[in-house]
Amino acid sequence: MKLKILAICLLCCVSLFSSAADLPIKEGMPFSKARKALIKNGWKPNPSYTGEFGVESVIQRKGFNEIESCTEGVRFCSFNYIKNGDCLGVGTVGEEVKDMKIYSWNFKCPEKD
Repeated sequence: MKLKILAICLLCCVSLFSSAADLPIKEGMPFSKARKALIKNGWKPNPSYTGEFGVESVIQRKGFNEIESCTEGVRFCSFNYIKNGDCLGVGTVGEEVKDMKIYSWNFKCPEKD
């Protein structure tokens, strides 16, 4: 039984690291360029924002359905993607979409309401 649990854990780790190695993005990369590269590599926008107002709504109306949230002031925004059941959250910084740069990413799925 312990061997089976260890094997499952190792498979999960290998899967996570292989996904990380396949990412075509890097810190500081312009968001628009990173988004195109992600979509080209099979990552699909994963909509999670359901509001009607705020910065998120404006960004969503510009065609970025993967927006999850943004802060006010220095603008940090989160975007979500999915590929083969794996989730990818991308963090950006920048006041306008054209100025946004990648600052982080993770493999967490957005929380469901």
